[in-house]
Amino acid sequence: MAFAASLGSVPYPVLADFEPKGEMSKAYGVYNDERGTSNRAVIIIDKEGVVRWAQEFANAADIDPTAIMAEIDKL
Repeated sequence: MAFAASLGSVPYPVLADFEPKGEMSKAYGVYNDERGTSNRAVIIIDKEGVVRWAQEFANAADIDPTAIMAEIDKL
């Protein structure tokens, strides 16, 4: 919820990868084995389950909600 709020409360479902730890981030290739945590990432998946856009970020401050919403608008 905090991550979604940092994006300006995105009006779309947001997946948190909490338990089992790292299962989803490993499936999408954004799990950092060295740190034992997921990298900060945004992955846009369409209604058919197809990944349409993905990007990793060094930290939450690097994320541009406007750019993410522009990608969503392209769908």
